[in-house]
Amino acid sequence: MGRYISSNEAIWHILSFPIHERDPAVEHLAIHLENGQRVYFTEENVLQRAFEAPKTTLTEFLHCVKNLMFLANSRRHWCIFKAKTLGRLYTVHPKQRECFYLRLLLVNVPGPTSFEFLRTVNGRVFNTYQDACRELQLLEDDNHWDLTLADAALTSTPNNIRQLFAIILTTCYPSQAQTLWEKYKNCMTEDILHRIRQTNQSQNIDYTPEMYNEALVLIEDLCVLISNLPLNHYGMPSPNRPATDLVNTDLQRENQYDHGSLATIIMNSEPLLTAEQKIIYDRIMLAVAAEQGGFFFFLDAPGGTGKTFLISLILAKIRSQQKIALAVASSGIAATLLDGGRTAHSTFKLPLDVHNKPDAMCNIKKNSGIAAVLRKSSIIIWDECTMAHKYSLEALNRTMQDLNSNNKLFGGAILLLSGDFRQTLPVIPRSTFADEINACLKQSFLWRSVETLGLTINMRVQLQNDPSAQIFSEQLLHIGNGKIELQLNTQCIKLPDNFCTVVQDKNELIQSIFPDIQNNYLNHEWLSQRAILAAKNVDVDEINFQIQQLLAGDLMSFKSIDTVVDENESVNFPIEFLNSLDIPGMPPHNLRLKIGSPIILLRNLNPPQLCNGTRLVIKKITGNFLEATILAGKFKGKVVLLPRISMIPSDSTIPFKRLQFPIRLAFAMSINKSQGQTMSICGLDLENPCFSHGQLYVACSRVGKPSNLFVLAKDRLTKNIVHRLVLN
Repeated sequence: MGRYISSNEAIWHILSFPIHERDPAVEHLAIHLENGQRVYFTEENVLQRAFEAPKTTLTEFLHCVKNLMFLANSRRHWCIFKAKTLGRLYTVHPKQRECFYLRLLLVNVPGPTSFEFLRTVNGRVFNTYQDACRELQLLEDDNHWDLTLADAALTSTPNNIRQLFAIILTTCYPSQAQTLWEKYKNCMTEDILHRIRQTNQSQNIDYTPEMYNEALVLIEDLCVLISNLPLNHYGMPSPNRPATDLVNTDLQRENQYDHGSLATIIMNSEPLLTAEQKIIYDRIMLAVAAEQGGFFFFLDAPGGTGKTFLISLILAKIRSQQKIALAVASSGIAATLLDGGRTAHSTFKLPLDVHNKPDAMCNIKKNSGIAAVLRKSSIIIWDECTMAHKYSLEALNRTMQDLNSNNKLFGGAILLLSGDFRQTLPVIPRSTFADEINACLKQSFLWRSVETLGLTINMRVQLQNDPSAQIFSEQLLHIGNGKIELQLNTQCIKLPDNFCTVVQDKNELIQSIFPDIQNNYLNHEWLSQRAILAAKNVDVDEINFQIQQLLAGDLMSFKSIDTVVDENESVNFPIEFLNSLDIPGMPPHNLRLKIGSPIILLRNLNPPQLCNGTRLVIKKITGNFLEATILAGKFKGKVVLLPRISMIPSDSTIPFKRLQFPIRLAFAMSINKSQGQTMSICGLDLENPCFSHGQLYVACSRVGKPSNLFVLAKDRLTKNIVHRLVLN
């Protein structure tokens, strides 16, 4: 086969003109060990090469740094000033161990002057680059968990250390788990020893195998709660306990509610029911009393109509009758508002990528504790269900039928869904509007069997006794139903004049929501009742960083350890590239924090206490764990420890793992993350408008009256996406 060359191209070749060019040019830095560069001998240079190694881009780079010709203006990649030239490093396979760790140090250590400089950490020169990387905590190994527990043992309570250890076991899978237990078992058993000494009025009692066994039982209970797996699954010794005790842990949790407190809730709440709420309450209780099963309800409840109040009363009433009422929610924030609430994903063990699995099943074994709970549940209540994918509901239906060996709807169980289809729909990566609508619960074949119950009276308005709140409630419904007229030229709506306070820029928005934050941020009640919402994560991150700069104290930086799942892909996805990825639902590579900053949890660590979406405030920062206080919900005020954990994004096209604290700052949060939370003051950044169904409605309905809503929107114009097919 020949190739035709035109006369123009032929002349271009003959005259040796450049055929192509790269702009800017890319200069690669060679990666080799000290005196490990390639040497090429000729007859002329034999003696010279014998006494002097040849220069490479790496040796010249180190020489330039030493002579102050380098400016460490970026820690991501090396940079020698040269016009229109980019500097990059050659990739190295992890099997070339020392070269791989040398490259890792070049990426993370600014301004190196020599190979020895790279091996020096805190004044100590290490023999290998791997040891230097380990000292800088650039590698994931059991030493990291050892240091984490060592830090916790100095200042934390035994109960918190046990919870921390259980989280490490279930999320990080240390290879030497039993070694960690043997080293820190006294710290985890100290409260048990203290209790026995107090009981026996003797301070001479020392640790015994029975005390250690009791601590192991408590740790195993936590592991079963988090992952539904016993201790021996993680390479730990199994505690001595009755054979049926472990299986019944979930059942025990659902039966441990204080009946005195439940009776008080019922006595105080039942007289407060409105006529509308009373009809729904009686309908649900009648279905539960019938014990026939197969009932499928949907409680349609816009914000402020008393949905959480009604659900809490139903839960209390059923539990007071020695029956099991299981409470779950699609969002972590909504789950924390329900007594015993957990996220649907953690309770039902739904696949993380359920949107790709139309025939999915819940990962629940028939002989597991949660299976026993589901079989014996008198009712299952699923709040904020409109955020769930229809495949999640169908997976629960198939699982319940399998567990109960019953082909009735949901295996004969009673299911109560609650939510508002004016709010956000399931989040599907890279989806179209058609994908969102198709994923909605109303598109499921199960929906034709639902019995809809509705709340329409806005109790929040009645309690406030404020005329502006009534108008605000009606305006919210107009937004949610898509009834505000669109501007023909912009396809935007114009926010009503009496709907909110419009601000001119982000600084004014921040000052309106967080006034005098330098003095108020230590007040957790004040902090928990306010936040700024934005549609896109890039705006959320910018606002969070700007507000955190206003706080007193030092800014601490924590860098993640990023690795590809398949080691052979390391040459295609270098570490600095993985560091640059900022994926929704994952913490950033460079996490910068201050004491007193509010944070939001990104994973289910210890439900129902630590759910995805739980808001906390940082109390103490160490190199290996964070001590934080829960800001809202049933566990408000409780102090917890948060370790770094390994996370693999479920919707990334690049399979990689990130070891980082599973949190983000929460002065501001995305609109989707805020669903289910009520605030006293709310700010809304609409410089980048809403792009999905129900986002504007969700954001504005976090507060109950217009004086508490501050919006950044030019000329009061913004987009309002409403899929009418979902509402009909």
